[in-house]
Amino acid sequence: MAILEFILIFLFVLLMVFLIIGFNRQMLEKAKEREKRLEKYNKRRDFKEK
Repeated sequence: MAILEFILIFLFVLLMVFLIIGFNRQMLEKAKEREKRLEKYNKRRDFKEK
């Protein structure tokens, strides 16, 4: 019975790790997209100021 509990806990921890890694990767991609959009906006603004 203890082995079964250990396996269940191990699987749960693995699942959580994969979820956290996936979520972080998704947030990093969104941050990169946001940076690109900001760069475009800043270039446009700099062009208008000149």
